[in-house]
Amino acid sequence: MSSGRKYLLEAYHAIFQNDFQKAIDAFNKAIRCEPTNASYYYKLSITYSRNGDMKEAIEAAKKACELQYNLTYRYHLQILQAKNLVMVAVDLMKKGILTEEIENILIQAKTLDPLNIEAYLILGIYYGEKQRLSQAIKEFNMVFGLDPFHQQAKELREYYSKLYKEGD
Repeated sequence: MSSGRKYLLEAYHAIFQNDFQKAIDAFNKAIRCEPTNASYYYKLSITYSRNGDMKEAIEAAKKACELQYNLTYRYHLQILQAKNLVMVAVDLMKKGILTEEIENILIQAKTLDPLNIEAYLILGIYYGEKQRLSQAIKEFNMVFGLDPFHQQAKELREYYSKLYKEGD
């Protein structure tokens, strides 16, 4: 068994114990043993993501993609980038910033990960705040295409639908 593989097993054991920091440390040891093993970076990226460290997760995913062309690695990177973009948009909106930049960020997130429910939901909220009610309703309807029982989207769609009808 390679020394990298030994650390990989240590990382899995830590994950099963929900000790993500210990798993991260073990993955990094595995990487030091086998620095060109793309799968170690990919697994490290997943663990960083579970630990809430998006910046490090994205960096590790990029490294995996650089080392090996793999559709799973590429898709994982896109999901992380989309998630990060949604977080950026939410932070800006919490600060009261409602510029076109937010719309562009969320559209980019939807392009990177068409299954990212939060991107549609937050874009719907953005459109609602900008009084672009038909677009808001459309985004909430897109959420239902992904999750037909999404309660928050249902409530927001009903709210903005009433406003839209009142505006006629």
